[in-house]
Amino acid sequence: MKATVLVVDDEKTFRIVAEEALAAEGLHVLTAPSGRAGLEAWQRESPDLVILDRNLPDMDGLQVLEVLTREGRERGAEPLVVMATAYADVASAVAALKAGAFDYLAKPLQLPELVATVRKALETARLRAQVRALSDKASALVGGFVPGDSAAMRQVLALVDKVAQAVDTTVLIQGESGTGKELIAELIHQRTPRRRDQAFVAFNCASVPDGLVESELFGHERGAFTDARAGKHGRFEEADGGTLFLDEVAELPAGTQAKLLRVLEETTFRRLGGTRDLTVSVRVVAATNKDLAAEVARGTFRLDLYHRLDVFHLRLPPLRERREDIVPLARHFLGIMGARMGKGGLRFTDGAEAILKGYDYPGNVRELRNIVERAVILAGAETIDRDSIVVSPGAMAGAGPGGTARTVGPAAGGAPGSGAFFAIDAAPGGTPPSLDELERAYIARLLEFTGGNRTQVARILGVSYPTVAKKIADYGL
Repeated sequence: MKATVLVVDDEKTFRIVAEEALAAEGLHVLTAPSGRAGLEAWQRESPDLVILDRNLPDMDGLQVLEVLTREGRERGAEPLVVMATAYADVASAVAALKAGAFDYLAKPLQLPELVATVRKALETARLRAQVRALSDKASALVGGFVPGDSAAMRQVLALVDKVAQAVDTTVLIQGESGTGKELIAELIHQRTPRRRDQAFVAFNCASVPDGLVESELFGHERGAFTDARAGKHGRFEEADGGTLFLDEVAELPAGTQAKLLRVLEETTFRRLGGTRDLTVSVRVVAATNKDLAAEVARGTFRLDLYHRLDVFHLRLPPLRERREDIVPLARHFLGIMGARMGKGGLRFTDGAEAILKGYDYPGNVRELRNIVERAVILAGAETIDRDSIVVSPGAMAGAGPGGTARTVGPAAGGAPGSGAFFAIDAAPGGTPPSLDELERAYIARLLEFTGGNRTQVARILGVSYPTVAKKIADYGL
């Protein structure tokens, strides 16, 4: 995938010369004639590198640099900026570097020097991205998925090793929410020759409105629609040479399903508004918590796309089907959470472990992690006893209909994890509430508790913001 460089300079000649020189290096080049235009382009396109003039007609280049640095930190990724100016002096260079510039070049620029500096800066950006990816992977392993040593998971990992050797084979991962589908997809990527050193790009098909899915996957050309002021790479281009993970693939709109099928069969596609075919080499790993065959029968998913995705099928077993993993996983999370909260010596009592082993975990490993985190918060100095394990009695193994209120999660007036956050009553002899009813009530109570702060709700649940937003919409909250 081409790296993107933004050139912000009021001199038209310099913009043209720089664009030609960098385009010849295989880079995608954007230009802006002023500080404000440069900031708008950066916010819209998120380029890999900015070449910024110090002397701009509307703003001082250092002011632009300060805004880029501040907003970049808020996004979690500081921009890479090379400052260029005709006023080359030590004070300006020092000021630019202190403000966060990667390097400083003096005009008139020698093109070989410009190209060399850009290459060095982009290599730095690549290394930064690798560090962030490793950090994100570590966080995901802590937060979402640890394999365990059950026979069921050993079988899954053996299949992962086999399909990893088939570098182009499409994989469909099926499993309930919280079983670790994305982590398995990334494991396939890491163990695949010729792809492990390339990009792993994840896209949640339910995370954007239907009208934007096609642009996100395939990109668009400038002018393709009202707000398309510049061309944009899609996820397929970003993943070229590597792996594209399509989560919640059952949520793809019908029109996008047809275009995805074409890419899988012909390895070519067109950006929105494009007039030429682009070719990519991408392994697609798709995931769903739905039964795609049933979706095909209902007419919501294409049969031909289903067969094209389901070349190699991986089913991730829910935690209740591999109970021998529950206590080891809980102890693993306890070690991490305890250390993080300054309670490194904590251990589970036998009674606490008995409750953990007897629970069905409708939220799977993610829910187990949340239960352990709440238990660490509630625990005393040395042990976590059964009173600190907050679970739903309705989801205990072998639990049947009952006539008592069942506390689920953190009672009105309490905090998440307090054991008294909300309760749902089942009348004597009545039908217990469904999992959807429990989830809807829990999210509604969390929204009340957080004052409607969806980000905080997502953090408490241990899921992404788009997932929370979709559930709120689905449940009509």
